[in-house]
Amino acid sequence: MTNIALHDDQQPTDERDQPLSRSAYRQQQRQEQVDFDKRDKQRLRAEKRYAKQHSEPTYDEATQTSLTEAKIARLKYRLNWTIFGLSAGIIIVFLILFFVEF
Repeated sequence: MTNIALHDDQQPTDERDQPLSRSAYRQQQRQEQVDFDKRDKQRLRAEKRYAKQHSEPTYDEATQTSLTEAKIARLKYRLNWTIFGLSAGIIIVFLILFFVEF
């Protein structure tokens, strides 16, 4: 029994393996673009439908203002503690570097 090894350039070819002509390649690319556009439009419609169904509730002006102020207050609190923590960390590092000899 003889085993015949075929390299890439020696593989048998049939009609499907033949390279496409330029016009056939362009037609294939156009068809792929059309298919992509259809899928993209369907995706966008689905996203818009989902956004309409799951939109955030709307609040009146007073409630919206109070919610905004509450969020700002929470952020200020977190920022102040973060600044304090970083300052304390910097001071601790300086103290370690000052008193510990390497």
